[in-house]
Amino acid sequence: MFVDMTIGEFLDKTAAGTPTPGGGSVCALTGALAASLSIMVGELTVNKDIDEKVRKDALDTMEKSKMLLEKLKKGIDEDPKAFDKVMEAIRLPKVSDDDKKKRIDSIQKALKEAAETPYEVAKLCIQVMEVSIHMLKIGNKNAASDAAVSGYLAYAALNGAIHNVKINLNSIKDVDYVNEMKKNVDNILSKSEELFATVKSEADRVI
Repeated sequence: MFVDMTIGEFLDKTAAGTPTPGGGSVCALTGALAASLSIMVGELTVNKDIDEKVRKDALDTMEKSKMLLEKLKKGIDEDPKAFDKVMEAIRLPKVSDDDKKKRIDSIQKALKEAAETPYEVAKLCIQVMEVSIHMLKIGNKNAASDAAVSGYLAYAALNGAIHNVKINLNSIKDVDYVNEMKKNVDNILSKSEELFATVKSEADRVI
């Protein structure tokens, strides 16, 4: 599993010229790093002599960040698994008409999963951006740059993941599904731009 590799091993494997790990895994890893930074800021906040309401707020935010971290870590391996399913479907026999139909149906099903996997990563990254903004507001000011980096990384991971969604949508023949996913993609991109502007403004305010 890629998630169990050392950083050096993962970087070397990514650079090896094999299809996986690719952009999808890297986006999930980047989102996980962003969530990790927000947890770090939380730790540096709750260990200070602060108001108990702020402490509880920071602890609750850290718990949410830990949940996001675990889900994003899973995404590192879920993306290549989805890719493998597409390749397995493509390699199905296509001798008889029944073979051909089964193969096409399997490819289309696998492509939908390959689109939905990075979409889930993008949705998680929206939440990481929200957490980073909250940490910029309540967190230890000495770690404000780390909270900002969390937001910027989550934004980058989200946009990369959305490109992985789009490239799979290009090969899906279910028009209704594609149109619905495109609408969802537009909504999440719009939300990410709003959050990105807030990350920047909050970072500029406290740093």
